[in-house]
Amino acid sequence: MAKLVAVSEAGTIPASTVPTLPERYADESYKLFSQIDVSEPSPEKAREIRKKCLWRVMPFLCIGYHLMYIDKQTLGSSSILVITGAITIIFGVFVWILFPDNPLQAKFLTVEERAQAILRIKENHSGIEQKHFKKYQFIEALKDPKSWLFFLHSWSQEMANGTTNQYSLIIKSFGFSTPETTLLGCVTGGTALVSLLTAALILHKTTDCRARLSSFSYLFCVVSSVLLMALPWSNKWGLVTGIWLRSPGGIPYSIVMIWAANCSAGHTKKTTVIALYHIGYGLGNILSPQLFQGRWRPRYYPTWTVILIVASILPAIIVLYLRYYLVRENRRRDALAAAKPVMDDGVVESYDEDGIRITHVVNANQLDLTDRENLTFRYVL
Repeated sequence: MAKLVAVSEAGTIPASTVPTLPERYADESYKLFSQIDVSEPSPEKAREIRKKCLWRVMPFLCIGYHLMYIDKQTLGSSSILVITGAITIIFGVFVWILFPDNPLQAKFLTVEERAQAILRIKENHSGIEQKHFKKYQFIEALKDPKSWLFFLHSWSQEMANGTTNQYSLIIKSFGFSTPETTLLGCVTGGTALVSLLTAALILHKTTDCRARLSSFSYLFCVVSSVLLMALPWSNKWGLVTGIWLRSPGGIPYSIVMIWAANCSAGHTKKTTVIALYHIGYGLGNILSPQLFQGRWRPRYYPTWTVILIVASILPAIIVLYLRYYLVRENRRRDALAAAKPVMDDGVVESYDEDGIRITHVVNANQLDLTDRENLTFRYVL
């Protein structure tokens, strides 16, 4: 954990208020800002930088997302291993070579633009990256209740992911032919595309609506499960509509995964939280196919009951509680700031060739502090 010293630009101040750490443990952005002095980008420049980043990043994300959803039933079990495996490896090589780790490695930006790209998001108080593993941050992540709430959400939501790989078989079991099943599967993809684009637009136009939008999306999943359990087997169009209504369930997957990262600061802690989230994701994907037991055909009543309770209602409750938990914490920090000013600066120590200690006063964002250490940090909602 960062130790405390009594050094600042203004002179000596109470030691308990100034976080400091050795240069090697500072955020990667410190290295850039120690070499260049830039001002915050204008709104026009910020939009220009964002567009550059989007054009370079989005193709990788779109291709990667597409590889996840290749129709496994159509390709067959043997083909899927060869085709998607080979494509994924080749794509991974391109990502390794061309995809930047962070803004500092974005070669399509000038040095000044890299610094301005970091300043553009400085309000999140989470830094960029830090290469050293910090044990205390790892332990803090494991002790933080919200880390496990995000983990629980990831697991519970993915308990419905077994339906993704079963869509073709489920739709065909309603009484549709193979060509009809293929065409109706396109509707599922179209519905998912429209719902995700709508969610992206809402998030762009609003602030702090992640939890509300995610919980609202789960309403479609609830209705889907109810239709699949309640409608008569003869109503095949009603049943396939129930399948289509599951598509907006992809919205919380996209939102909450990024939300978990946004609500964590300190590189080791953030990495640990994201790792826990993906462990939950993997656990859900391992268990969810087991819900489709042959003895439950064709209605799969136990399956849809579990999906309704565990994968639709429970994750909606979790995201709403997360919002409540984070709002309460933000208010606590606001009260602390109102009672006593919270410092937004810290000190990075380095040594010159003669072994003389040099102290640099920097913004707290460059100290790789965790969200619990940095009281200026506010949780997005």
